Amino acid sequence: MKLAYQVSTPEVYRLPGITSYQGDFEKSLRALKDHGYDGVELMVRDPRLVDAVELTGLLDKFDYEVPMVCTGEIYGQDKLSFADPRDEVRNEAMDRVKAAVNLAANFGKQINLGRARGGYHPGVDQESTRRRIFDAVREVTDYACKKEVIIALEPVNTLGLNYINTTLEGLEYVKKVGSPYFRLMIDTAHMHIEDPDIEESVRKGIEYITFVHLADSNRKYPGAGKFDFPCFIRLLKGAGYDGWVSVEAFPVPDQDTALKKSFENIHPLL
Repeated sequence: MKLAYQVSTPEVYRLPGITSYQGDFEKSLRALKDHGYDGVELMVRDPRLVDAVELTGLLDKFDYEVPMVCTGEIYGQDKLSFADPRDEVRNEAMDRVKAAVNLAANFGKQINLGRARGGYHPGVDQESTRRRIFDAVREVTDYACKKEVIIALEPVNTLGLNYINTTLEGLEYVKKVGSPYFRLMIDTAHMHIEDPDIEESVRKGIEYITFVHLADSNRKYPGAGKFDFPCFIRLLKGAGYDGWVSVEAFPVPDQDTALKKSFENIHPLL
């Protein structure tokens, strides 16, 4: 397994509580390199505003892979989702996810789909919402297929979203979509809250799992809460997972401490 850390691209608003390393992009990459990380997960808000040529030049400078483009702040900062009952908002969400696919195509990798897929809205029929999300998922997956980019569905706990919360729910949804370019990712913080049996989740989902987010039970850096990371990494290894794991944690007590502690607590386990 290889270890990445999430870094904001320049168009992401610099706000407290964002789970990615923030600031000047080159300085962020240097901080990751100084600590020994293998790669960089990009957190985007509007990928159309990202200068892919400049970004790639900086990544090449530090000899860094980009295993994942994370779309979390498409919803987190701008509240755009596939489930929005307003067509113009839904279309904007889809356009940004497709732009994330375009960006990821530069690295031959994948994007995630978490909160940007959306969930149920008060007063809106749930069945029509599910159809609305599914139709959007199929459209962006077909788009990603043409670019040879994988979309990784991320189940999100009920504090953040009210649709597709557990790993097994995510697994069934991936099977329903039925595309080799629509797979599953898991996140330890969400699993800690939602999954009754994490071992079962990994065992049943391993064929489809293409990426792993690491954060402790309190969404702080690994080692700052109650999640058993040694056991979890052994579980991944035992199931045959040899892909990327990436830290997505609150910058607490500050982002440099979180960066340092994450590496110290996870890298020896890999």
